[in-house]
Amino acid sequence: MGTHPDVTGRRARLFLLVVAVTMAGSALLFVLRPPEIGSPPLPTGVTALASRVAKHPTDWEAATLLTEVSLDSRLEKRVELWRAAYDHASRLAPDRPGPAGSFARAAFFHWQELSPKERQDALNAYAPLLADESRFARMAQPLFELTGDLSMLERARPRTEYATGILISLALRNGLFDDYRKLRADLQRERLDDFAQRAHSSSPADLIASFPDPPYRADSEPLIVALLDELHRRPLDEVPGKPAIIDALVDYSLRHNLEPLDGLELIAHNRGSASDSTRIRLARKLGENNVAAQIEMGTADPRRAPVADSEWQGLCGTNVCYSAWRNIDASHAVSVNIATVETDNVPAYAEVYVDDVLRAEGEVGARRGFIVPAGNPGAHRVEVVLANPATRNGGVRRLHINGITTL
Repeated sequence: MGTHPDVTGRRARLFLLVVAVTMAGSALLFVLRPPEIGSPPLPTGVTALASRVAKHPTDWEAATLLTEVSLDSRLEKRVELWRAAYDHASRLAPDRPGPAGSFARAAFFHWQELSPKERQDALNAYAPLLADESRFARMAQPLFELTGDLSMLERARPRTEYATGILISLALRNGLFDDYRKLRADLQRERLDDFAQRAHSSSPADLIASFPDPPYRADSEPLIVALLDELHRRPLDEVPGKPAIIDALVDYSLRHNLEPLDGLELIAHNRGSASDSTRIRLARKLGENNVAAQIEMGTADPRRAPVADSEWQGLCGTNVCYSAWRNIDASHAVSVNIATVETDNVPAYAEVYVDDVLRAEGEVGARRGFIVPAGNPGAHRVEVVLANPATRNGGVRRLHINGITTL
């Protein structure tokens, strides 16, 4: 026989009553003892943090914070605690930057209290984080000032023009000229690699807009050739808005017979895309003499005296603040005598270029003479560059060219 309908109804009502009572009890419990939503805030004291890690051994954030504050404590074993907390946090979160960052930050603030090995361990933990360019830009100078170790930064840096430029500046300001020479060569390779990655994906105008700023010398020539080849394949179809770069590119290319230049034809036809003199020279090189003549008609200024290229140009007053250049006839070699006018305890570093090729370089001291080969007899462009124009305190260095003679 089946169950009577009245019995079934009573069972259903009883079930619903039990559910209602259970829900009411749960609601009352929620009001009286609300559950924690999310993780409770971490304590800040070393003892409280250590207790939390003991109770919650998988809490990597607590272990990370314990790493950062351990050395601030007065515990006798604070260094051991600093290491143990870091080891624990890094095992729990091996792919997160937090543990290594906290380990190193604690060390940086207690640098003089640590042994050489402890300092090195902190640097080794922090080094992989410097692959991030923004972090490297923030930390490169403070780390160098703390450690005096440029080689660690060289190894850890992201291989970008910006990061390498930061290290070049540090090396020059602090008289680390061996490092400077190595980084100078690295910079050109990185620029060429960066261009190769962008060459086929960026527009021709963007390739010029992102091109390194002048001046351009022989070490920049492979990069210039790569750009001209790409512009030959895909000529400019809009003005890049970088007249200084165009001026320097065309000037270097014409002086060194680099081709092809047809990818820059748009420049000759657009006023303001480069200086008028550059547009005239480019138009003539491309065989567009009528265009060159039209530009000349609109820019001729009989009052403007021509610059004597046999005199030093680029001077600030009578001294070299950045670079100075001139033309000189030489058969075999050129002797340049340079004196230091202003510096700090780091000597001025001079580079001497002949026809844009680096022929001599070195510390100047109070006075120094450079004898540089000139190559074939004839006219040569000689340039003196002050590689480290800024002192460590942001002051200026200056050189003076006492004389130049041919040999």
